[in-house]
Formats: sequence, structure tokens, C-alpha cells
Amino acid sequence: MYSRLLSFLTKNGILNDAQHGFREGKSTETAIHAFLENIQEAIEKKKHLIRIFLDLSKAYDVLEHKILLFKLNTYGVRGLMNQRFTSYLSNRKQYVEINYMENTSRLSEKYKSSLKEL
Repeated sequence: MYSRLLSFLTKNGILNDAQHGFREGKSTETAIHAFLENIQEAIEKKKHLIRIFLDLSKAYDVLEHKILLFKLNTYGVRGLMNQRFTSYLSNRKQYVEINYMENTSRLSEKYKSSLKEL
């Protein structure tokens, strides 16, 4: 289902080539790499860089699900596929888990946040 949707969005020119999230061969890593290449190119061309703001940490967390579902419907994603997306995006919960190992003592600890509804 997911690959058919991506194929549909790509084939119809809905996704911009700069879109890195949820695309085959692209990720936040490739987004950062492209960003750094643009900075390096600007420096090499002696362009002035005043400030750089980069926050990819929440790039995919800030998407309003109702807007996404509306746009998918507008682009023709309806029926069972739309129902699956609606189900997937409804009543979602997440938590963050960090495994920490101290270098000197080799003791490891696990930190886990509380479960939060999205």
C-alpha cells in the first residue's frame, strides 16, 4: 500500500524532489547532507551566510494529520487506502527510550519517557 502511494505521489509530481522524509533512498541524513552541501557551495562561491537554522528533530512530528488526510483525499487517495491512513494516524502514542553507557565504568542505563498521545 505504502509503495503504491509513493509511486502515485511521485508519478503525479505531488512530491518535490527536495522531500527527504519517507522516500526510498532519502532520509533525515540525506536532508542534512544536502543542506551541508548547499552551505559549502555558498561558501565556495563567496556568498555571505548570515545565519543558519537547522531543526530536523521534529520535521515529521509537526504534520497535522487532518490536513494530511484531507490532502490525500484531494489527490485521489480514497477508499480502503484512505481508511488505512486514517486508522494509522488515529489514537497514536509514542515514547522515547535512551540507552546510555558510561565510558569509564561500562555501566549501562536505560531511560524511558512516559507514553504520550500524539
